[in-house]
Formats: sequence, C-alpha cells, structure tokens
Amino acid sequence: PEMSQPACEKGSREGMTEAKSVTELNRSIIEAFYAAGLRGDIEAMTGYLADDVVTYEPPYLPFGGQYRGKDGLAVIYEAVAKVADVAQFTVHDIVVDGDCAVAFAGYLVRDTGEFTHFAEELRLVDGKIAEIRIYYYDVQSMLGATKPGADS
Repeated sequence: PEMSQPACEKGSREGMTEAKSVTELNRSIIEAFYAAGLRGDIEAMTGYLADDVVTYEPPYLPFGGQYRGKDGLAVIYEAVAKVADVAQFTVHDIVVDGDCAVAFAGYLVRDTGEFTHFAEELRLVDGKIAEIRIYYYDVQSMLGATKPGADS
C-alpha cells in the first residue's frame, strides 16, 4: 500500500514555498501574541485566538484544567498573576513549523522566588491560535499556587 506524506511535506518546490510562507505568517502571529502578553494586553492577545480556542493547563496544578474560549485566557492570566510575577515573564525562544508552534518561556514564582521554565505548544487554524497546551519543567515550583475555577 502507498504511504501518504506528512501534511507539512508537500514533495514539491511549490509546496515547500507554500509551507514556508505559512510558517512565516504563523511565526509573526505567535510573536505578536507573546508581545501583547509581555505588555499585559489581554485584549490584543485574544485577537490572535480562535473563538473556540482551548487551553490546557496541567491537571496537577491548582489551576489545572481545560479553559475554553477567549474568556478562558483571561481566567488563566488572572490565575497565573496570583502565583507568578508576570512582569518577569520571559520568552526564551519560539519554534514554528507550519501550523504548529512551541514557545519556551518562564516567570518568577512569587511564593518560592524561583524562576520556573515551561513550554507552550500552540496549534493554529486559519491564522488563529486554536489550541494551547502548557508543559512545566519543574512542577514543584508551581504546586503551591492558589486555585481559581477551571473549565470555564
């Protein structure tokens, strides 16, 4: 049986150019999304989100769970601001390939004074962020956080 090629591998120079331009466009979207976050501009951040965006915070966190829709981002931002110094939020690197992106970032945890590192995996659909999934490197640095309601 014939094997199908991965979605990002078009097999022709024209397809590669198309994939590259999608990657470049999505990189600019992701960079603008994080730049708005660094400014604390939630309204601008939500402009880059799909209406039905789903954000997954790890279930072991006090504020872990699924957050649905653009309002979910505001709930997460508020929850994180209670446990982390968001003014210290730093994006170390962003990797984008087609409709997939990963941002490596971190911030200072208020209770411990430790800088915690994490990765955010983002999936884009039609130029909007449709899914965000967070992975923490040092879980222990986040476990003392206060729990707001998830599944909003």
